[in-house]
Amino acid sequence: MSKQKRPLSASEHRIMQLLIQGQPNKAIALALNLTTGSVETSLHRIYTKLGVDNWVRAALIYLQLANHAQQFPPTENGSRA
Repeated sequence: MSKQKRPLSASEHRIMQLLIQGQPNKAIALALNLTTGSVETSLHRIYTKLGVDNWVRAALIYLQLANHAQQFPPTENGSRA
């Protein structure tokens, strides 16, 4: 599994949430009041951060990271157990 190099921004998380629901780029753009080009640029940035080269791998990694975060919530000092 690829390691996430940098955390995703809030807007990148919103894009990924719509992507894993199966929304095409145009629908993501409409839902978030962005241009399709902005969504595509954000997706390329997300792919780089996740160390992948397509939306399927990005979705799988994103879901794995989300599952890991739920299994190991931050402790009081902010670190993961």
